[in-house]
Amino acid sequence: MSSGARQPSVASFETSSDMLCSMSALRIRIELNKGRVGMPFGKLARVCQEATKFLEMLCEDLELPEGDAWLAEEFENASLMFDVRHGIQIDPVAAEVARQAMGMVFGETSEYLPVAVKIRTETRRQFRKMTRALDPDEYMRIGVYRGDEHRPDRWYEIQRSDAVELTEGIIDRGTYGEVQGVVNAFFKEAQPPYVRIRELSTGNLVKCFFRADQYQAAVELLEDKDAVVFVEGWLREDASTGATREVRVEDFTPAVEFDERAVEALYGAVPDYTGSLTSEQFVERIRGDR
Repeated sequence: MSSGARQPSVASFETSSDMLCSMSALRIRIELNKGRVGMPFGKLARVCQEATKFLEMLCEDLELPEGDAWLAEEFENASLMFDVRHGIQIDPVAAEVARQAMGMVFGETSEYLPVAVKIRTETRRQFRKMTRALDPDEYMRIGVYRGDEHRPDRWYEIQRSDAVELTEGIIDRGTYGEVQGVVNAFFKEAQPPYVRIRELSTGNLVKCFFRADQYQAAVELLEDKDAVVFVEGWLREDASTGATREVRVEDFTPAVEFDERAVEALYGAVPDYTGSLTSEQFVERIRGDR
């Protein structure tokens, strides 16, 4: 989110034994037009249309029941307030995961990595489209219910300015990460200087800007023209696609040359590591596939 919006952290959700005994409701509350009288029907229709598409995409990401499943209810006047409830009672663990995912999208965070990786960039982008119908000085509030309580557990404020900022050019989310690829070009006279990396996973070209004290490390990347390198630092992404376009470099690390014999020597080195599970079952449990 931009600095104009509050960025609350997501509440830590715990799964208790009594939660597992019954199905759970998944609900949010939306507040529009706070402090104003009436709301143009076209504006309301656009917000609801984009909100519906976002919720459907999030259901797809989290493998929740889809279809025409979201119901609007519990309307209030003054500020326009209403609940949006998933029409199908779902497994309580899946509901908690969905609440975590919503909190990360609404708060523009990725603090619960196993859940964050399930959320597509397109889904986050769709959420921002909801605000395009708002006035520049207007914000909407979205509350996430934790269960069947009467009030949302946590509220998020989202402004139109966020959507405008995030739909043009290259954006900086304050994300720290890494790209892996081969050096495509070196621009030592640019200000600041940078190396251009062709990312292995996507084939995209990424500009990696480095400081003066990192110059020698950058030059050393050129010693082997086919070498794979890891570039670690602060990422900036394409607003329209979510792809990494720039890195403010903190570290360059050449990849270690692959040695198949060394890898094969590790097979069976820790035979009891997975306990009673097979290797496949152990990996599935870590990934959350089962």
